[in-house]
Amino acid sequence: MAEQLSKHLILCVDDDEAMLAAVGRCLRREAGFEVRTTTNPHDALAWIRDEPFAVLVSDYDMPEMTGAQLAGQAKLVRPETVRILLTGKRTLETAVDGINQGEIFRFIGKPFEDCMLRQSVADAVQRHEELVALSGDRQRRERREALRAALEAEYPGISEPRRPGATHEVTADPWTEAQELGLLGLDRKLEPR
Repeated sequence: MAEQLSKHLILCVDDDEAMLAAVGRCLRREAGFEVRTTTNPHDALAWIRDEPFAVLVSDYDMPEMTGAQLAGQAKLVRPETVRILLTGKRTLETAVDGINQGEIFRFIGKPFEDCMLRQSVADAVQRHEELVALSGDRQRRERREALRAALEAEYPGISEPRRPGATHEVTADPWTEAQELGLLGLDRKLEPR
């Protein structure tokens, strides 16, 4: 069970079932990957929405939507899922489309070398971990800012005290002042004896 938790989810999408089977077989050789495959890009998007896939490996040329379109929609649903495109079309137009729509991490030409595909997915997993860490930092910053704003709204000046000069004068009886401000628990019992 612990081994299962450490595996990274990899999603492969291709309308060509033989190619999809080859990609899946290649990636399943890596112990750290849990590989899922589908020929349907709409199913892929639903899975990405529901589960934390580390990497999406998609064919570029599919009938329902291009791999670039799938990557772009996957990016909107789960930005930390790293996107790789497999393509037989090695044109500038394909590359630009993939970059503009889906911020593609890597383009891999067909036919591909197994070791190159596995290494590219391993690199993408590492990038996924970096993005997850950055996402956590961003969420912490957003929560901290929301808390600061809420405190500031309730207690104006608490986060950026406005003091005349650079000093703050403590009154002769700060405990009574704390009670008047409604700061419960701040009383003389806190004073060292």
